[in-house]
Amino acid sequence: MRIHNLILLVLLLFLNQGCLAQYVPPKVEISAEKINLKGELFYLHRVEKKQTLFSIARSYGVASEAIIKDNPSITSGLKEGQVIYIRVEGSNPSTSIPEEVLSHEKPEQIQAEHIVRWYETLPSIAKKYGVSEQEIAVFNKLQGNSIEVRQKLLIPHPGQSLPLNVVTDGAAAVTEPKLIEAKEKETESLKEEIRLKSRFYPTIKAKLLLPLQANGVTQEVSESSGTNNFIEFYQGFLLALNDIKDSNPDIKLEVEVIDTEQTDVESIISSGRLDNADILFGPVYREELESVVQYASTKGIYVVSPMDPGSGYLAKNYDRFFQVSTPVAYQQRGILSALNIMSDVTLIYEEIENGTDEIAGVTMDILNSANIRYKQVSYNILKGRSILPSIEARLTKGAVNHVVVASNSEAFVSDVLRNLNLLKTRSNYEITVYGTPRWRSYESVDINYYHQMNLNISMQYYLDYNRENIKEFLSKYRALFLSEPSPYAFQAYDIAAYFLVNMWDNGSAFLENASVYKREMLQSDYNFIRESEGEGFVNTAVRRVIYRSDYSTADFRGFFR
Repeated sequence: MRIHNLILLVLLLFLNQGCLAQYVPPKVEISAEKINLKGELFYLHRVEKKQTLFSIARSYGVASEAIIKDNPSITSGLKEGQVIYIRVEGSNPSTSIPEEVLSHEKPEQIQAEHIVRWYETLPSIAKKYGVSEQEIAVFNKLQGNSIEVRQKLLIPHPGQSLPLNVVTDGAAAVTEPKLIEAKEKETESLKEEIRLKSRFYPTIKAKLLLPLQANGVTQEVSESSGTNNFIEFYQGFLLALNDIKDSNPDIKLEVEVIDTEQTDVESIISSGRLDNADILFGPVYREELESVVQYASTKGIYVVSPMDPGSGYLAKNYDRFFQVSTPVAYQQRGILSALNIMSDVTLIYEEIENGTDEIAGVTMDILNSANIRYKQVSYNILKGRSILPSIEARLTKGAVNHVVVASNSEAFVSDVLRNLNLLKTRSNYEITVYGTPRWRSYESVDINYYHQMNLNISMQYYLDYNRENIKEFLSKYRALFLSEPSPYAFQAYDIAAYFLVNMWDNGSAFLENASVYKREMLQSDYNFIRESEGEGFVNTAVRRVIYRSDYSTADFRGFFR
């Protein structure tokens, strides 16, 4: 009998162990629903069958005591289907959940998690989801309307107020646990809707000022002559308008083209033709542009300089001015940003009678401000045959020599590259050369040098004809105008598409905060900044182009610097 009982006990033990081995605790899924209470985020977790306080706490990475503190009702035990609050990591543990929310008020849940894109503002995001800016701002504890690219925003449901009010008293923000009454919500929502509508343009009124009947072009705008550049700019602008209307059926545009050759700018101003404009594109000549900017500043009209790379100084005096062409300093800064404090850098520039060449001076300033040490060689073109030993003395064997040639002189550049090529081929120095955008137009320089020494340049305008959007533009342009587009046509298309679409989508918020609207276009990129408070916007974007040894080129779009 004793043996029988012992066998029975052993069997029972094995059976129990088998049952224990087969039992798997229910998996606790992290809830996708979140709420905002008093400015702090909580998960909204629904208890499932057989889930325990310990398993839930372990899955969410919080202490059981913290869950009990935020959910006093669970002291008597968890119930299937019960909803509990669990703090998101990083929340303030001292913040308590309001009693009225725990007792009867349904907490506000989010309708989406939105990642801010480069072209978006708080008003445009609020408009997209049908909620107010204030709701998003309070929900995400924003400082004013400031948001950043790639920032994650939690979007509440439309028409649903926050369970808590945020009241500002002086400089301090005080959070009060009171609910907004339905009538108050309706009134505030209406006010917000009216305010939002006032930020957007019912119709965008633009003026394009071009010398369409000009007999020639000044040196400051183009090295070529004739009216074709401006005609092609006009055609590119028209093509952009067609594409904008096709992709934005609801957009309302009034665009007037004013021929500044047929009617002088002073007469145009005095006639009042510019008075009702929201934005002016042009004029292209600097003297005319100065007059228009001066007048526009009295009317609060935005002005875009579409071509002249030297008109950036106008941004110093007018906060509604846009310099589209990237200034030389930012072009050079863009290419030199490829270097760092560990790079072996040699700077070569031309000796001139009246001091240092401008591009050389800019280059030195940039290298010095970045704490990049460099060796330098300067010489006159007449000494080119004897300069080889001086250059070699500054190069390093067994390392990549980053040689910055700070010159726009075609003859000088040709001589420097000839000497560098001799050092590379005869003495096996590893050399990478950094030049300026103007090098691409040189005719007497051997382009083989560019590829053999991996020339790096930064361009404000660069086209990659292998890209689909470029092919699409070419097809449309050829069909409409029966000709090949020049860079002026691409430039006009980019300007119209960037400014007009952003104005329609984001209203005045875009023009006031253009620095957050980075965008890659067909031929150029836009990254506007205000160099100082109260100034206008200057474009700082460039594209870095590299000549490869296999005789291909590579460009880095969106090379914002």
